[in-house]
Amino acid sequence: MAFKKLFLFGATCLALGILSTSSFAQDSLNITLSKPSNNLQTVNSIDTKVTINPEVQKIVNLAEQQYRLGESLIAAKQYEQARTAFDRAIDIMLEASSDVHKDQRFRSFYLELVDRVHKHQLIACQSGSDAINYQLYEPSPLDELSKIDLDAEGVSTLGSNIDIKGFDFEFTSHSAVNQFINFFTQGKGRNTMEIGLRRSGKYRAMAERIFKEEGVPLDIVWLAQVESVWTPQALSSAAAKGIWQFIPSTGERYGLRQNALMDERISPEKATRAAARYLKFLNNFFAGDWLLAMGAYNCGENGMDRAIGRCGYADFWEVYERNLLPQETRNYVPAILAVITIAKDPTKYGFNVEPDNALSYDSIELSAALDLRVASSLINVPCETLRELNPELKRGVTPSEGFTLKIPKGTLSEFETAFSQLLPENYLRPGLSTDEDQMASGYKTRYVKHSVNRGGRYKVKNASVKRAYAKRAYVKASKQKTTYRSHSRRR
Repeated sequence: MAFKKLFLFGATCLALGILSTSSFAQDSLNITLSKPSNNLQTVNSIDTKVTINPEVQKIVNLAEQQYRLGESLIAAKQYEQARTAFDRAIDIMLEASSDVHKDQRFRSFYLELVDRVHKHQLIACQSGSDAINYQLYEPSPLDELSKIDLDAEGVSTLGSNIDIKGFDFEFTSHSAVNQFINFFTQGKGRNTMEIGLRRSGKYRAMAERIFKEEGVPLDIVWLAQVESVWTPQALSSAAAKGIWQFIPSTGERYGLRQNALMDERISPEKATRAAARYLKFLNNFFAGDWLLAMGAYNCGENGMDRAIGRCGYADFWEVYERNLLPQETRNYVPAILAVITIAKDPTKYGFNVEPDNALSYDSIELSAALDLRVASSLINVPCETLRELNPELKRGVTPSEGFTLKIPKGTLSEFETAFSQLLPENYLRPGLSTDEDQMASGYKTRYVKHSVNRGGRYKVKNASVKRAYAKRAYVKASKQKTTYRSHSRRR
């Protein structure tokens, strides 16, 4: 589990970099999948001892078929086609209906599928070959957050009072915060906390700079620890990606480009800017209450709005105590406050972690498609260095309509000189296409609509909150039902 265990490694790899097909589908779903034939048609049969949702069965079979197709294409050294098959396998899972996404067997198979594809990607990167030139993904911690039950695990709620004066935003604390502090310092979450403290060094300075520019409290950059453990390649079962875990619709809403070549939700800097602006919007939406804003970042402003309406008080802990929020959101806010508390004084809580060095780079504007392997050869650095600096590039090639390429600090002059001497026909490796229609693999943006009755009243605790709710310009002040898009990352 991602909060309890960051990665799910364990499969053995064959010499050609082909993973043995996981038995996960058989073990968790009681599905027996026959070995793929030469024409790669997969025959499926269901163990009649266990009742399986037919729609889940169908989707899992289709995704598994695409995954096995990808393996066969790797064996045939058709790497670009293999990448497309792997992408399609994940897309099949992400495009499933919201009801299917709630099925535990479906979610478990999805996590295993992402892990298997991720292992292929690691093999490709470690081989240093031109084999598979595509984006790395890792399971998101959010998929496990809803499963954490600290009461059931016997995690104590005892602890010293939190010095809220040391925070740069106002809030009231709760025993659940102490419980998560104990979880991250003495419980199963300690390893995750340590990894986050180290990995945050790469992005924290950048995040704090952007949050300051956007008027968001700097302490809230630690929301990224709970979202992704500061992992740009994190991918959740709700199709949320990146350090800040934007779903496609919210990413699009905040200007993050998503196409066959690029996904700016994975760009640390651009996604951080979008996250800061979304948090600022949510803070304004909830009249300056940062706990409600953080909770809404997880369950959506509409979801939090409905919970407040049912509770009668615009106060996170009041909604929490009445159990009106999803379990993931109930864990989410106290976990963030616990992480911030620990991060302010790691040694006090027994952590002696040296943060990673902050990413340092120069930037150059490109107006043509350029392969990262070609770019890396111009300045004699490993291609993986450019991948890390430009993780939003899904295929390892910049888009032709323009892109700001990040390169290692101090290499700008060398790059400009070498690039000026490079012929345009050598910008891409032979056979590599930048045609989005050709490269697209079924990706689509899904929107969910909710109808919300705006006629109810809230028993708000102060007049300013009541006025703020009355001033929402985008919703008509009437007792009619108004339909608008939900930006919840929960399905």
